[in-house]
Amino acid sequence: MPPATKQTPEEQIAELKEQLSLSDQGVSKLAQRCLALEQQLAQMEKHESYDNMSLFRLTLYYDCGLGFSQQDILPAPVSAYSASNHTVSAIFELPRDVKALRLDPGELPCYVEGFTLSDERLQPVPANALALEEGKDLFLQFDPQFYVECPERLPAGTKFSVSYTYYPLQTGGDDTVFHALRRAIELNQDKAAAAAAAADEQRALAENFGAQLAGQEHRAAYLEEQLAAAIAEKEHFRISYEAVLSSSCWKLTAPIRALFGRRNQK
Repeated sequence: MPPATKQTPEEQIAELKEQLSLSDQGVSKLAQRCLALEQQLAQMEKHESYDNMSLFRLTLYYDCGLGFSQQDILPAPVSAYSASNHTVSAIFELPRDVKALRLDPGELPCYVEGFTLSDERLQPVPANALALEEGKDLFLQFDPQFYVECPERLPAGTKFSVSYTYYPLQTGGDDTVFHALRRAIELNQDKAAAAAAAADEQRALAENFGAQLAGQEHRAAYLEEQLAAAIAEKEHFRISYEAVLSSSCWKLTAPIRALFGRRNQK
């Protein structure tokens, strides 16, 4: 084995430069790989976000006279919903004449505030929602909906905007808090309904008792009138009888009555 040749300082410097160059290339390749992975991750997150957005997507259903169907819909763009401030704003243009509208603010249970349409003729009415305050609705079930009855048929080409604040209540298999909250609200609603039913029953009983009492009072008043009439008639007969007994004719005919009375006794 030949003896190792000692490197000169120049050769050592050249070797170190080569190693440094190879190291820079490795770092560059690693950086490029990291950038590519970041881009792929961003695309995956973007795709997943748009998939989830389908659950929050505002959809317009229009009824042309045969009811609502999946064929007659206008979905709002996914950009209509801003997750940063929870606002939704979209513009629709009707492709056909319609008689009624339905607006679905997504698929999940949600809290909706300030649901308004730019056309003042169109007044949205929430379906199966818990009205918290004016313009604030809580949907505890899936597929929340707002119905809009048109005062007259809206022609094709009609444009209007929809805006509201939207807080979806995302649920999962382990979301015990949401289910507990919904159950508590449902129990309170059941208690309120039971209390209202009991109040209605008591009111009906009171009204029935009042009707019976009114009938008894009417009957008592009628009997009092009859009694007063009988007393007045009795008093009339008493006065008439006393008048007859005190009359001169009655006194003059007393002997004749006495005579007839003795004959009847024989």
